[in-house]
Amino acid sequence: MRLSLTPTQLIRYLLVITLIQGDLAFGTFLNKRLADHGWKKNHLSSAPPSPIALHQSATSTLEPTLEPVKRGGAQKEQGGKATILASVFNLVNNVAGAGILTLSAGMAGGTGWIPAISTCTILGAISAHCFSIIGESCELTGEKTFKDLWGRTIGEDSKVVVDATIALMCLSACVIYSGILGDVFTQLLSQAGLADKWNGRTSNILAITSFILLPLSLVKDLSALAFTSLLGFAAIMYTVFFIVFRALDGSYKLGSGKFVTDGLLLAQPSFTKTSLLNFDFTSLVLASNLGLAYIAHYNGPAFYRSLKDTSAKRFRKMVNVAFTVLVALYVITMVAGYSTFGDVCQGNLLLNYHPGDILSTLGRLATGFSILFGFPLVSCAAREAVAGVGAGLGFPQLGADKYHFSLVFGILSVVTLISSTVKDVSLVVGLTGALLGSAIVYVCPPIIYTKALALVKGEGSPEHKAAKINLALVPFGIVIAALGCFMTLKGAS
Repeated sequence: MRLSLTPTQLIRYLLVITLIQGDLAFGTFLNKRLADHGWKKNHLSSAPPSPIALHQSATSTLEPTLEPVKRGGAQKEQGGKATILASVFNLVNNVAGAGILTLSAGMAGGTGWIPAISTCTILGAISAHCFSIIGESCELTGEKTFKDLWGRTIGEDSKVVVDATIALMCLSACVIYSGILGDVFTQLLSQAGLADKWNGRTSNILAITSFILLPLSLVKDLSALAFTSLLGFAAIMYTVFFIVFRALDGSYKLGSGKFVTDGLLLAQPSFTKTSLLNFDFTSLVLASNLGLAYIAHYNGPAFYRSLKDTSAKRFRKMVNVAFTVLVALYVITMVAGYSTFGDVCQGNLLLNYHPGDILSTLGRLATGFSILFGFPLVSCAAREAVAGVGAGLGFPQLGADKYHFSLVFGILSVVTLISSTVKDVSLVVGLTGALLGSAIVYVCPPIIYTKALALVKGEGSPEHKAAKINLALVPFGIVIAALGCFMTLKGAS
């Protein structure tokens, strides 16, 4: 069976994949592994775990050059050497991903040019602010990870919620990875001439899992997989380049473009819904999906502590620059895609391009292989999260080395079973992404920040009272989550 994908569901899938691969797999898991080993060997001490840092760490023998940094109301801790410029690149790399291919479809529902650009910009600004106050909360409390920050401000007994959140997101993303790989490679093998009796989706998923995904997922040192993150980032940047290039070169110009006249396009470009100011119920798709497109907040503490001469002020400056770059990247891609195809933009914009367009073919190949080799990064994050949940529930042995194979094999067995037999998992994945994504971006940071100020400055202090305005983002996040759930349910009906 094939996964049934409507444009809205595909948007949700790609954003969940981007969320997990870009934020949790690199940030949460690798920061933990580097910290566990004391950053003593083969680490790049000047930056948080990122594609570039990991690539360099594979051949580097740099010893850590960390220095103490004073934090307001907290003990001294080790600060990093990452410059603002390096941190900006790492954060942009951490956030941007395959979800960028979905934004034109959100606009194609009928959202006008000005509301679409404004929505992208405003949600980017709100996401940047929430990311910044995570760093300020670290300065106030001295905590080094999101999990510890949660425990200090929300409650130690509820820290298992963090691991459960990661586990749900990662397992959902693994299912989607597996399903998409089955569909993509079944089609590619069919085009290569392989007989249907040897080319079934289920058998392909089993083969890919057994001979590629399982061995890669058993790897403990993820620095060996650094090239996969570079591939993913390069694929996204190349795709953005060719989307903009095709929007400008006239190849898809209605009526005269060389890729339009032969009738092989999935749908002819159409601009009947194009407007300057329209903003209606269909615009909720774009608003909901942008909430997930900007997520990296779980990794905020890692970026804070890695910044040279770190402070809340420098951290906010870095975050503002990074999110400005992200807003520009998203707006450019969204506008370029929509100006090329208009109302017929697909949830995955690559589907709109001509099969004979070599630039788009290269984009599909690059994106497909980045998904293939990105799977182990997601599965590793899932493994660590499941082990964390087990420890929180009284089963710490689940994360022991002797159970490593069994845990990985069990996770991949469940993932493969679901992806190969369930026709439509969009409901579960969509609800998970909408609820947990909105919670991490909009709901948790204001609550953590105000509670951190109450702990350090005192309940009812001027600083605490002033910070309470941030709590207005909590109902905003709840609304975004509700919209995401509604659109998921609507798409599944």
